[in-house]
Amino acid sequence: MSDFDEWTPADSTAILINPYFAIDIDPTLTLPHGKPVSEEHWIDANAKMIRHWGAEVYLQNLLAVLKGNYPRDAYGEPFEPPGRPAR
Repeated sequence: MSDFDEWTPADSTAILINPYFAIDIDPTLTLPHGKPVSEEHWIDANAKMIRHWGAEVYLQNLLAVLKGNYPRDAYGEPFEPPGRPAR
């Protein structure tokens, strides 16, 4: 993929789907850690958030988390997107 003229649609997709090429990922996210949820549960829960919040709001928050910025509201409470009741 070094020559842009030779990129295939699959090459472009591989770049665009990977946030590594858009942001600097917080290095603390690469440390070994426990995993309190399964991949299947994570996918299911995040698919529900995408449907509820919309893809754009979800992706903005996912990128914030990957950068090490955990979304909070003006009062320091966990972010709740519009239309979702606060806890």
